[in-house]
Amino acid sequence: MKKTTISIIVLLLLAIGWSLGGCGGMEQEQQPTVAVDDVDPSGQEIVFWYQHTRVREEALQEMIAQFNADNPQQIQVRGEFAGNYGDIYNKMVVGLQGGSVPDLVVAYQNQALEYLRADGIVDLSFYINSKTWGLSPSQKADYVQAFMRQDQIRGVQIGLPPNRSIEVVYYNIDWLQQLGADGPPQSWEEFARLCRAARDTPFSGNENKERSLGFILDEDASRLASMVFSRGGSFLNAAGDGYTLDTPEAKASMQLMKELVADGSAEMMGEAYGDQSAFNLGECLFILRSTSGLPFVKEGVASGAGFAWDVAPPPRTTAEPVVNFYGASISVGRTTPERQLAAWLFLKWFTEPPQQARWVQASNYFPARKSTQELLADYFLANPRYQHAYNLLDYGTAEPAVAGYDAVRRMISQTVVKVIQGGDIESALQQLQRQANATIEAF
Repeated sequence: MKKTTISIIVLLLLAIGWSLGGCGGMEQEQQPTVAVDDVDPSGQEIVFWYQHTRVREEALQEMIAQFNADNPQQIQVRGEFAGNYGDIYNKMVVGLQGGSVPDLVVAYQNQALEYLRADGIVDLSFYINSKTWGLSPSQKADYVQAFMRQDQIRGVQIGLPPNRSIEVVYYNIDWLQQLGADGPPQSWEEFARLCRAARDTPFSGNENKERSLGFILDEDASRLASMVFSRGGSFLNAAGDGYTLDTPEAKASMQLMKELVADGSAEMMGEAYGDQSAFNLGECLFILRSTSGLPFVKEGVASGAGFAWDVAPPPRTTAEPVVNFYGASISVGRTTPERQLAAWLFLKWFTEPPQQARWVQASNYFPARKSTQELLADYFLANPRYQHAYNLLDYGTAEPAVAGYDAVRRMISQTVVKVIQGGDIESALQQLQRQANATIEAF
């Protein structure tokens, strides 16, 4: 069965569950059944569903083992790889219908909101503010507040951020110098000029001179969001009850990409990570990607064309840089008071600075606690590009944290492809706006 079909089915299941099950939702207070301070979590065994693989999974399992060995309540966490984000979402929907959910689950904000409305996760505010088990005022202030606000929906804390990433432009320093540029483009006009120059003047280290591009466009919604945000636009209105996809900023972004593809300065991405592969070989001057890919680009360039490279914020029309930041948080499933508190205690431990510093070095994500920076001096020295990106965190803005955004992301991707392949920008964005707003009404 295709993923799109599965997604439609699970959304219908959730809608049926909400309408027939009387599952609370945002309108009801998410009160714990027992006062948090009175709960004893000792000896609880809990399950954590995550999406990490390879080096990140190894590090996470090592950290889980450390928690299991050291925590005074003798809580035992079992970490389980549950597939990618979409797989986990589908499994959660099935679990919600069957009345069984994991104790800890990785979820993007729009997904966690759906789980909350189905009464499948708990409001972490009660745990954060617990006198016995919660966070001190200084600990609360130590979390990056922009990250925390992503998980705060109408006063409910739907998750806790363990990390975040931002979207940046990766650029070939050596090629820019050969084109007469002394740094990455600050404006989209300069970006377009350099893309056309790259088309006409292949990089000296590119062995395939027949393929020389300024940019490879991924239709992913986060790529378009980065372009729109850098022009001062957004994807959602201030009230959070309507999408803003048919805007001058969106039109300008689509128009530029359409022109660059049409004149051969850019291409649409044909395969997963195709832009990254072309960049590594010196065939593409710029790519727009998450900072979580920094280690992979470092390795790829070293084994590829071997040029000097760096990262920068996207070109902009705003006075200050604007970067799209995102990342899944971790939510606590609604199970029993004891298991919920045990899950919270692991989550609290996992986001403490020592664990955050360890997680940064395994994952290359940005930490959720500000004081973690004090433990990363050596890592910054060894990974200067990571530090360059880290310094952009104050300029972050986020994509919509509303129920149904997964479906809207697919609509955005389809619209990008439609426009680049010759569709009319204005009518395509008008249709996208109508379809996206219909998902808000559905939820």
